[in-house]
Amino acid sequence: MKAVRRVAILAILAGALRPADALACAVCLSLTKQDMGFLWSALFLMALPIVLAGLIGGWLYYSYRRSAGRGRAGYPHLIVTEKESGQ
Repeated sequence: MKAVRRVAILAILAGALRPADALACAVCLSLTKQDMGFLWSALFLMALPIVLAGLIGGWLYYSYRRSAGRGRAGYPHLIVTEKESGQ
């Protein structure tokens, strides 16, 4: 059992340390002008969820701060009063 484990670990290390595997990575290519378009598109796609979350969070913060300055909730139609709830 120990011999099988050693062989498996050596096989994994040998496969992971081969430099030819790095050439299979699409971003690890020699970056020429043609390859830069792929790199930029990958970076934009990775940044898109972060930017969208920031925009949505910023809008929520802005609307919260704006409604707090008026002294009432920004969305009064979403508030259920005792009269409307039947209690």
